[in-house]
Amino acid sequence: MFKINMFQAGYGDSLLVQVEKEGGATVNLMIDCGLNYKNNILPNLKRLLKDQTIHRFIITHYDKDHIQSASKFLEDNGRFKDEKIAKIEQVWLNTFKHLQFSKRNTEELSSEETEKVKSYISEATSKSNSELIEGDIGAKQATALGANILENKYPWNIDTGEEAICIENLQEVNITDNVKLHLLSPNKKRLQNLESEFHSKLSKMGLNPNTESVFDDAFELYNLENNDKNEEEGNISSSEKAINIRTIKLFTNGENYIKDDSIGNGSSISFILETENKKVLFLSDAFAEDIIEELKKKYTDESKYPIFFDAIKIAHHGSFRNNSPELFKVIDSNHFLFSTNGKHPKHKHPDVETISCIINRSLPEGVFNRNLIFNYELFHLNGFNDRNLKTEFNYEIIVQEETVI
Repeated sequence: MFKINMFQAGYGDSLLVQVEKEGGATVNLMIDCGLNYKNNILPNLKRLLKDQTIHRFIITHYDKDHIQSASKFLEDNGRFKDEKIAKIEQVWLNTFKHLQFSKRNTEELSSEETEKVKSYISEATSKSNSELIEGDIGAKQATALGANILENKYPWNIDTGEEAICIENLQEVNITDNVKLHLLSPNKKRLQNLESEFHSKLSKMGLNPNTESVFDDAFELYNLENNDKNEEEGNISSSEKAINIRTIKLFTNGENYIKDDSIGNGSSISFILETENKKVLFLSDAFAEDIIEELKKKYTDESKYPIFFDAIKIAHHGSFRNNSPELFKVIDSNHFLFSTNGKHPKHKHPDVETISCIINRSLPEGVFNRNLIFNYELFHLNGFNDRNLKTEFNYEIIVQEETVI
Protein backbone atom coordinates (compact mmCIF):
# COMPACT_ATOMS: atom_id res chain seq x y z
CA MET A 1 0.00 0.00 0.00
CA PHE A 2 1.22 3.48 -0.93
CA LYS A 3 0.52 6.48 1.26
CA ILE A 4 1.40 9.72 -0.49
CA ASN A 5 1.45 12.69 1.87
CA MET A 6 1.49 16.04 0.08
CA PHE A 7 2.12 18.52 2.87
CA GLN A 8 0.69 22.01 2.53
CA ALA A 9 3.99 23.60 1.54
CA GLY A 10 2.60 26.81 0.06
CA TYR A 11 3.12 26.89 -3.69
CA GLY A 12 5.94 24.38 -3.29
CA ASP A 13 6.55 20.67 -2.83
CA SER A 14 7.12 18.58 0.27
CA LEU A 15 6.12 14.93 0.07
CA LEU A 16 6.47 11.88 2.28
CA VAL A 17 5.80 8.65 0.40
CA GLN A 18 5.24 5.61 2.59
CA VAL A 19 5.15 2.09 1.18
CA GLU A 20 3.65 -0.26 3.73
CA LYS A 21 3.94 -4.02 3.41
CA GLU A 22 2.06 -6.38 5.68
CA GLY A 23 4.44 -7.85 8.22
CA GLY A 24 7.33 -5.66 7.03
CA ALA A 25 8.87 -2.30 7.83
CA THR A 26 7.54 0.83 6.11
CA VAL A 27 9.69 2.24 3.32
CA ASN A 28 9.79 6.06 3.47
CA LEU A 29 10.85 8.45 0.72
CA MET A 30 10.93 12.15 1.49
CA ILE A 31 10.76 14.28 -1.65
CA ASP A 32 11.75 17.95 -1.30
CA CYS A 33 11.11 20.23 1.65
CA GLY A 34 9.57 23.49 0.52
CA LEU A 35 7.64 26.21 2.33
CA ASN A 36 5.54 26.34 5.51
CA TYR A 37 8.04 24.27 7.51
CA LYS A 38 7.21 25.06 11.13
CA ASN A 39 3.45 25.12 10.73
CA ASN A 40 2.96 22.06 8.54
CA ILE A 41 5.97 20.09 7.29
CA LEU A 42 7.80 19.57 10.60
CA PRO A 43 4.79 18.57 12.75
CA ASN A 44 3.59 16.18 10.04
CA LEU A 45 7.02 14.55 9.72
CA LYS A 46 7.17 14.04 13.47
CA ARG A 47 3.66 12.57 13.50
CA LEU A 48 4.13 10.22 10.55
CA LEU A 49 7.69 9.03 11.02
CA LYS A 50 7.95 8.39 14.76
CA ASP A 51 11.62 7.35 14.70
CA GLN A 52 11.30 5.43 11.41
CA THR A 53 13.89 5.52 8.63
CA ILE A 54 13.78 7.86 5.64
CA HIS A 55 15.30 5.51 3.08
CA ARG A 56 15.93 8.31 0.59
CA PHE A 57 15.65 12.06 1.07
CA ILE A 58 15.39 13.18 -2.55
CA ILE A 59 15.97 16.90 -3.09
CA THR A 60 14.95 17.18 -6.72
CA HIS A 61 16.57 20.47 -7.76
CA TYR A 62 17.52 23.95 -6.60
CA ASP A 63 14.33 25.97 -6.44
CA LYS A 64 13.09 27.79 -3.35
CA ASP A 65 9.68 26.16 -3.39
CA HIS A 66 11.35 22.73 -3.33
CA ILE A 67 14.34 23.20 -1.00
CA GLN A 68 13.59 26.22 1.19
CA SER A 69 13.34 24.15 4.39
CA ALA A 70 15.58 21.18 3.56
CA SER A 71 18.64 22.52 5.36
CA LYS A 72 16.57 23.47 8.43
CA PHE A 73 15.10 19.98 8.56
CA LEU A 74 18.55 18.39 8.46
CA GLU A 75 19.71 20.80 11.15
CA ASP A 76 16.73 19.92 13.35
CA ASN A 77 17.23 16.21 12.68
CA GLY A 78 20.84 16.30 13.87
CA ARG A 79 23.82 14.18 12.94
CA PHE A 80 23.75 10.92 11.02
CA LYS A 81 23.26 7.93 13.37
CA ASP A 82 22.12 10.30 16.11
CA GLU A 83 18.99 11.66 14.41
CA LYS A 84 16.26 13.32 16.46
CA ILE A 85 13.27 13.02 14.09
CA ALA A 86 14.05 10.13 11.74
CA LYS A 87 17.02 8.12 10.59
CA ILE A 88 18.12 9.06 7.07
CA GLU A 89 19.69 6.27 5.04
CA GLN A 90 20.78 8.49 2.16
CA VAL A 91 20.35 11.98 0.66
CA TRP A 92 20.05 12.59 -3.07
CA LEU A 93 21.04 16.08 -4.24
CA ASN A 94 23.10 17.33 -7.17
CA THR A 95 25.28 20.25 -6.15
CA PHE A 96 28.31 21.79 -7.82
CA LYS A 97 30.78 19.21 -6.52
CA HIS A 98 28.85 16.49 -8.37
CA LEU A 99 28.95 18.32 -11.71
CA GLN A 100 32.47 17.36 -12.75
CA PHE A 101 31.80 17.54 -16.48
CA SER A 102 34.37 20.25 -17.19
CA LYS A 103 37.92 20.31 -15.92
CA ARG A 104 38.34 22.16 -12.62
CA ASN A 105 41.03 24.62 -11.77
CA THR A 106 43.71 22.84 -9.68
CA GLU A 107 45.27 25.99 -8.26
CA GLU A 108 44.38 27.52 -4.92
CA LEU A 109 42.34 30.70 -4.98
CA SER A 110 44.20 33.94 -4.47
CA SER A 111 43.09 36.17 -1.62
CA GLU A 112 41.47 38.47 -4.19
CA GLU A 113 39.52 35.59 -5.77
CA THR A 114 38.42 34.29 -2.38
CA GLU A 115 37.14 37.73 -1.51
CA LYS A 116 35.18 37.91 -4.79
CA VAL A 117 33.38 34.63 -4.08
CA LYS A 118 32.64 35.55 -0.48
CA SER A 119 31.38 38.96 -1.57
CA TYR A 120 29.02 37.36 -4.08
CA ILE A 121 27.72 34.94 -1.41
CA SER A 122 27.18 37.80 1.02
CA GLU A 123 25.32 39.95 -1.54
CA ALA A 124 23.16 37.06 -2.77
CA THR A 125 22.32 36.04 0.81
CA SER A 126 21.36 39.59 1.69
CA LYS A 127 19.14 39.85 -1.38
CA SER A 128 17.43 36.54 -0.59
CA ASN A 129 16.83 37.65 2.99
CA SER A 130 15.04 40.74 1.68
CA GLU A 131 12.72 38.45 -0.30
CA LEU A 132 11.92 35.93 2.43
CA ILE A 133 9.09 33.55 1.58
CA GLU A 134 8.69 32.25 5.10
CA GLY A 135 9.82 34.24 8.12
CA ASP A 136 11.31 31.35 10.08
CA ILE A 137 13.71 30.19 7.33
CA GLY A 138 16.34 32.77 6.38
CA ALA A 139 18.53 32.68 3.26
CA LYS A 140 21.65 31.70 5.19
CA GLN A 141 19.79 28.75 6.70
CA ALA A 142 18.06 27.79 3.47
CA THR A 143 21.19 27.86 1.29
CA ALA A 144 23.60 26.06 3.63
CA LEU A 145 22.18 22.78 2.36
CA GLY A 146 25.31 21.10 0.98
CA ALA A 147 27.36 22.26 3.95
CA ASN A 148 24.71 20.92 6.31
CA ILE A 149 24.70 17.50 4.65
CA LEU A 150 28.48 17.33 5.01
CA GLU A 151 28.59 18.69 8.55
CA ASN A 152 26.01 16.18 9.76
CA LYS A 153 27.75 13.37 7.84
CA TYR A 154 24.68 12.14 5.95
CA PRO A 155 25.43 9.58 3.19
CA TRP A 156 25.15 11.60 -0.02
CA ASN A 157 24.49 10.23 -3.54
CA ILE A 158 25.82 6.82 -2.47
CA ASP A 159 23.68 5.06 -5.10
CA THR A 160 25.85 6.67 -7.80
CA GLY A 161 29.17 6.31 -6.02
CA GLU A 162 28.92 9.93 -4.80
CA GLU A 163 28.62 11.20 -8.36
CA ALA A 164 25.71 13.07 -9.92
CA ILE A 165 22.24 11.54 -9.82
CA CYS A 166 21.46 11.22 -13.53
CA ILE A 167 20.25 8.50 -15.89
CA GLU A 168 23.74 7.87 -17.25
CA ASN A 169 24.95 7.01 -13.73
CA LEU A 170 21.87 5.21 -12.44
CA GLN A 171 18.85 3.59 -14.05
CA GLU A 172 17.33 1.53 -11.27
CA VAL A 173 17.98 1.04 -7.58
CA ASN A 174 16.36 -1.37 -5.14
CA ILE A 175 15.42 0.64 -2.08
CA THR A 176 14.49 -2.67 -0.42
CA ASP A 177 13.77 -6.14 -1.81
CA ASN A 178 10.20 -5.11 -2.59
CA VAL A 179 10.56 -1.44 -3.56
CA LYS A 180 12.39 -0.29 -6.67
CA LEU A 181 13.07 3.18 -8.08
CA HIS A 182 13.55 3.75 -11.82
CA LEU A 183 15.19 7.10 -12.62
CA LEU A 184 13.77 9.16 -15.52
CA SER A 185 15.67 12.46 -15.20
CA PRO A 186 17.89 14.39 -15.26
CA ASN A 187 20.22 13.36 -18.04
CA LYS A 188 23.85 14.36 -18.28
CA LYS A 189 23.14 17.08 -20.84
CA ARG A 190 20.77 18.91 -18.46
CA LEU A 191 23.38 18.86 -15.68
CA GLN A 192 26.08 20.03 -18.06
CA ASN A 193 23.86 23.00 -18.93
CA LEU A 194 23.51 23.75 -15.22
CA GLU A 195 27.27 23.59 -14.71
CA SER A 196 28.02 25.64 -17.82
CA GLU A 197 25.63 28.41 -16.80
CA PHE A 198 27.31 28.71 -13.40
CA HIS A 199 30.76 28.70 -15.00
CA SER A 200 29.61 31.56 -17.22
CA LYS A 201 28.53 33.57 -14.17
CA LEU A 202 31.87 32.95 -12.47
CA SER A 203 33.79 33.84 -15.63
CA LYS A 204 32.11 37.26 -15.72
CA MET A 205 33.38 37.73 -12.16
CA GLY A 206 36.92 36.81 -13.25
CA LEU A 207 36.81 33.44 -11.45
CA ASN A 208 37.80 29.92 -12.48
CA PRO A 209 36.33 27.47 -9.94
CA ASN A 210 38.35 24.82 -8.16
CA THR A 211 37.15 22.13 -5.75
CA GLU A 212 36.84 24.39 -2.70
CA SER A 213 33.47 24.13 -0.91
CA VAL A 214 32.91 27.89 -1.16
CA PHE A 215 31.85 27.30 -4.78
CA ASP A 216 29.15 24.87 -3.63
CA ASP A 217 27.69 27.65 -1.45
CA ALA A 218 27.84 30.11 -4.35
CA PHE A 219 26.26 27.51 -6.66
CA GLU A 220 23.28 27.06 -4.34
CA LEU A 221 22.63 30.79 -4.11
CA TYR A 222 23.10 31.34 -7.83
CA ASN A 223 20.59 28.67 -8.77
CA LEU A 224 17.98 29.86 -6.31
CA GLU A 225 18.35 33.40 -7.63
CA ASN A 226 18.40 32.33 -11.27
CA ASN A 227 15.35 30.06 -11.01
CA ASP A 228 13.37 32.99 -9.62
CA LYS A 229 14.31 35.07 -12.66
CA ASN A 230 13.42 32.30 -15.10
CA GLU A 231 9.93 31.59 -13.73
CA GLU A 232 7.46 32.18 -16.53
CA GLU A 233 4.73 34.75 -16.12
CA GLY A 234 2.53 33.92 -19.08
CA ASN A 235 -0.06 31.84 -17.25
CA ILE A 236 -1.08 34.26 -14.54
CA SER A 237 -4.43 34.81 -16.26
CA SER A 238 -5.62 31.21 -15.68
CA SER A 239 -8.38 32.46 -13.39
CA GLU A 240 -9.80 34.54 -16.24
CA LYS A 241 -10.21 31.64 -18.70
CA ALA A 242 -13.71 30.32 -19.24
CA ILE A 243 -14.04 26.64 -18.37
CA ASN A 244 -16.68 24.73 -20.30
CA ILE A 245 -16.96 21.76 -22.67
CA ARG A 246 -15.90 23.79 -25.70
CA THR A 247 -12.87 25.45 -24.06
CA ILE A 248 -11.68 22.21 -22.42
CA LYS A 249 -11.58 20.56 -25.84
CA LEU A 250 -9.90 23.64 -27.29
CA PHE A 251 -7.23 23.78 -24.57
CA THR A 252 -6.10 20.21 -25.37
CA ASN A 253 -5.14 20.87 -28.99
CA GLY A 254 -1.70 22.06 -27.88
CA GLU A 255 -1.65 25.30 -29.86
CA ASN A 256 -0.58 27.31 -26.80
CA TYR A 257 2.02 24.81 -25.60
CA ILE A 258 5.49 26.30 -25.10
CA LYS A 259 7.94 23.82 -23.59
CA ASP A 260 9.82 24.73 -20.43
CA ASP A 261 13.39 25.87 -21.04
CA SER A 262 14.46 26.64 -17.46
CA ILE A 263 17.91 25.12 -16.89
CA GLY A 264 17.07 24.57 -13.22
CA ASN A 265 13.83 22.69 -13.94
CA GLY A 266 15.63 20.61 -16.55
CA SER A 267 17.94 19.32 -13.81
CA SER A 268 15.03 17.91 -11.77
CA ILE A 269 15.17 14.37 -10.41
CA SER A 270 12.07 12.44 -11.52
CA PHE A 271 11.34 8.74 -11.22
CA ILE A 272 8.96 5.79 -11.07
CA LEU A 273 8.52 4.11 -7.69
CA GLU A 274 7.47 0.47 -8.01
CA THR A 275 6.41 -2.36 -5.74
CA GLU A 276 5.34 -5.88 -6.74
CA ASN A 277 1.91 -4.71 -7.92
CA LYS A 278 1.88 -0.90 -8.04
CA LYS A 279 3.80 1.89 -9.71
CA VAL A 280 3.67 5.64 -9.12
CA LEU A 281 5.19 8.39 -11.28
CA PHE A 282 6.85 11.41 -9.63
CA LEU A 283 7.61 14.13 -12.17
CA SER A 284 9.13 16.95 -10.07
CA ASP A 285 9.61 19.99 -12.39
CA ALA A 286 11.06 17.89 -15.23
CA PHE A 287 10.63 18.60 -18.94
CA ALA A 288 7.81 16.64 -20.58
CA GLU A 289 10.05 15.84 -23.55
CA ASP A 290 12.69 14.20 -21.33
CA ILE A 291 10.06 12.11 -19.54
CA ILE A 292 8.51 10.92 -22.81
CA GLU A 293 11.91 9.90 -24.16
CA GLU A 294 12.81 7.83 -21.10
CA LEU A 295 9.39 6.22 -20.76
CA LYS A 296 9.56 5.09 -24.37
CA LYS A 297 12.88 3.40 -23.64
CA LYS A 298 11.41 1.53 -20.67
CA TYR A 299 8.00 0.74 -22.18
CA THR A 300 8.74 -0.10 -25.80
CA ASP A 301 5.34 -1.49 -26.84
CA GLU A 302 3.53 1.67 -27.96
CA SER A 303 0.36 -0.32 -28.62
CA LYS A 304 -0.07 -0.37 -24.83
CA TYR A 305 0.10 3.43 -24.49
CA PRO A 306 -0.89 5.30 -22.49
CA ILE A 307 1.08 3.59 -19.73
CA PHE A 308 -1.11 3.22 -16.65
CA PHE A 309 0.28 4.33 -13.29
CA ASP A 310 -1.52 3.88 -9.99
CA ALA A 311 -0.86 7.58 -9.32
CA ILE A 312 0.94 10.44 -11.05
CA LYS A 313 2.42 13.40 -9.19
CA ILE A 314 2.02 16.05 -11.87
CA ALA A 315 5.07 18.03 -13.00
CA HIS A 316 5.77 21.61 -11.90
CA HIS A 317 2.55 22.06 -9.91
CA GLY A 318 0.53 21.60 -13.09
CA SER A 319 2.29 24.13 -15.34
CA PHE A 320 1.27 23.56 -18.96
CA ARG A 321 4.90 24.15 -19.97
CA ASN A 322 5.87 20.85 -18.29
CA ASN A 323 2.73 18.88 -19.15
CA SER A 324 2.36 18.72 -22.89
CA PRO A 325 -0.57 17.11 -24.72
CA GLU A 326 1.97 14.56 -26.04
CA LEU A 327 2.86 13.53 -22.49
CA PHE A 328 -0.72 12.53 -21.79
CA LYS A 329 -0.74 10.31 -24.85
CA VAL A 330 1.98 8.30 -23.10
CA ILE A 331 0.81 8.29 -19.44
CA ASP A 332 -2.50 7.89 -17.60
CA SER A 333 -3.86 7.12 -14.14
CA ASN A 334 -6.95 7.33 -12.01
CA HIS A 335 -5.10 9.48 -9.43
CA PHE A 336 -3.45 12.79 -10.45
CA LEU A 337 -1.75 14.69 -7.64
CA PHE A 338 -1.13 18.46 -7.55
CA SER A 339 0.91 20.21 -4.87
CA THR A 340 0.40 23.99 -4.72
CA ASN A 341 -1.74 26.67 -3.12
CA GLY A 342 -1.86 28.51 -6.47
CA LYS A 343 -0.34 31.65 -4.92
CA HIS A 344 3.03 31.95 -6.64
CA PRO A 345 3.68 35.67 -7.12
CA LYS A 346 4.17 35.29 -10.90
CA HIS A 347 1.58 32.72 -11.97
CA LYS A 348 -1.36 30.57 -10.91
CA HIS A 349 -0.74 26.84 -11.09
CA PRO A 350 -2.15 24.44 -12.13
CA ASP A 351 -2.93 25.71 -15.60
CA VAL A 352 -6.39 24.97 -16.98
CA GLU A 353 -4.74 23.53 -20.10
CA THR A 354 -3.04 20.83 -18.02
CA ILE A 355 -6.30 19.84 -16.33
CA SER A 356 -8.00 19.78 -19.73
CA CYS A 357 -5.37 17.48 -21.23
CA ILE A 358 -5.80 15.04 -18.34
CA ILE A 359 -9.59 14.77 -18.51
CA ASN A 360 -10.35 15.20 -22.23
CA ARG A 361 -9.63 11.63 -23.36
CA SER A 362 -11.06 8.16 -23.04
CA LEU A 363 -10.70 6.31 -19.75
CA PRO A 364 -8.28 3.40 -19.27
CA GLU A 365 -9.87 -0.05 -19.24
CA GLY A 366 -11.44 -0.81 -15.87
CA VAL A 367 -11.31 2.83 -14.73
CA PHE A 368 -14.59 4.70 -14.27
CA ASN A 369 -13.30 8.17 -13.44
CA ARG A 370 -10.10 10.12 -12.81
CA ASN A 371 -9.46 11.71 -9.42
CA LEU A 372 -7.78 15.12 -9.48
CA ILE A 373 -6.25 15.42 -6.02
CA PHE A 374 -5.10 18.78 -4.64
CA ASN A 375 -3.53 19.60 -1.27
CA TYR A 376 -5.26 23.01 -1.24
CA GLU A 377 -8.60 24.27 -2.49
CA LEU A 378 -7.81 26.28 -5.62
CA PHE A 379 -10.33 28.99 -6.42
CA HIS A 380 -9.01 29.70 -9.92
CA LEU A 381 -10.11 26.16 -10.87
CA ASN A 382 -13.65 26.52 -9.50
CA GLY A 383 -15.03 26.20 -13.02
CA PHE A 384 -14.03 22.52 -13.03
CA ASN A 385 -16.30 21.88 -10.03
CA ASP A 386 -19.30 21.86 -12.34
CA ARG A 387 -21.33 18.62 -12.07
CA ASN A 388 -22.13 18.58 -15.80
CA LEU A 389 -18.42 18.81 -16.68
CA LYS A 390 -17.56 16.04 -14.20
CA THR A 391 -20.17 13.82 -15.83
CA GLU A 392 -19.08 14.69 -19.37
CA PHE A 393 -15.36 14.10 -18.71
CA ASN A 394 -15.57 11.48 -15.92
CA TYR A 395 -13.52 13.10 -13.17
CA GLU A 396 -13.79 14.11 -9.52
CA ILE A 397 -11.99 16.83 -7.58
CA ILE A 398 -10.64 15.89 -4.15
CA VAL A 399 -8.82 18.14 -1.66
CA GLN A 400 -6.65 16.19 0.79
CA GLU A 401 -3.06 15.91 1.98
CA GLU A 402 -2.89 12.10 2.27
CA THR A 403 -3.74 9.78 -0.61
CA VAL A 404 -3.78 6.00 -0.18
CA ILE A 405 -3.20 3.91 -3.27
